[in-house]
Amino acid sequence: MRDRVRLDPASALIARSAAIDLRVEPLVAQPATRPPARQKIWELQGGLQCSIVGTCLSDEDLLAIGRKSGVRPREGARGYEVHSYFVQQAGKDCKVARIIQKLLDQRHAGVLRRVAAAHGEAELATLWECEYNGGRVPGAYWAFLTSTHVPGTLGTRIFGDVHMLSHVLGRVTHQNASRASDLQSRLDDLEAKLLRQAERNRQIVVERDAALTRLAEVSRAPTIAPASPISALKSECGDPRLRRGTEPDRRARALAATRERARAAERSVVDLTRQLAQLRWQQRMRPANAPVCPGAEVCDETVQTSIARRILYVGGRSGAVENLRRVAARMGAELVHHDGGEEHALVRIDGLVEGCDAVVCPIDCVSHSACLRAKALCRKFAKPFLPLRSAGASSFERAVQSLTERAG
Repeated sequence: MRDRVRLDPASALIARSAAIDLRVEPLVAQPATRPPARQKIWELQGGLQCSIVGTCLSDEDLLAIGRKSGVRPREGARGYEVHSYFVQQAGKDCKVARIIQKLLDQRHAGVLRRVAAAHGEAELATLWECEYNGGRVPGAYWAFLTSTHVPGTLGTRIFGDVHMLSHVLGRVTHQNASRASDLQSRLDDLEAKLLRQAERNRQIVVERDAALTRLAEVSRAPTIAPASPISALKSECGDPRLRRGTEPDRRARALAATRERARAAERSVVDLTRQLAQLRWQQRMRPANAPVCPGAEVCDETVQTSIARRILYVGGRSGAVENLRRVAARMGAELVHHDGGEEHALVRIDGLVEGCDAVVCPIDCVSHSACLRAKALCRKFAKPFLPLRSAGASSFERAVQSLTERAG
């Protein structure tokens, strides 16, 4: 019998550990996937700083950046002068350019991640079309122009799309300004006509009250017999003045005619008031005038097309939003969507309601807090709020049709 080597417990534990260590394969570190490189705003070539500042930053943003960097525009400076200064500063590595870079990166972090995750020109082009058609131009423009993996042909196309959008907005702004001027002129004429009609109506009412007073006095007076034979003879022969009837009869006919004129005046006042309300509604339905610089208007993330009326749709089903947009476009309106708090913050409703002309809310597919918030804002800004029984396209189409009929 072979001799067995006996190990103490400690030696046996060390032997087992060594055997296990020999069987473990060394781990190989996998290289981390680096996100695509991006350019700083002062590193961009071709004068792209002008379109970025005009498209992605509003006048309020420029003033805030100036306060942070210790720059204050001179008194009476025009908008294009402020724009030109910040464009020059964005083209060089300085404090102003770094503040702009940090602000835009923080504001549009979501679309920056989506652009960085897209691969290939086809996927990038599809992402741009989605953002552009959704009205999210500023963030997408910033992300695509500063990402180095975006092909040059696609970058040129994106620059052209935004450039033409500024032209369209400028042309529409002038048309809306002209239409607003005509509406204001008609509104002033109608108000003056209403005041004149109200004054005539007041005079007619005063005459009517005076006639009623005189008629009451005559009815209370006793009947007086003819004072002389000559009066009796005139009565028998027929005085033309007496043939027309007694004094109370004439006053009664005058009173009836006065009442008829008063009723006609009241009907005229009602018609004029209705026309005035309709004109005021049309004036509220028109979009707010764009600033002098057309590119600055693009900073509003909801501005996309030249449609005059904009409707905010709060809640609903996300898969049906595109169909609702087509329905709204077919009826001459633009649809802006807020999902009611699922992904969009509720505080965004404040700015959207202020920038739209009416709010539509399907009560069967929206959070209670979002619906109440939209309703309170509509009451604050005197804008129509239409609750829908369902989130279907037919209910939405009827709501848009009712807004169109109210707008005249």
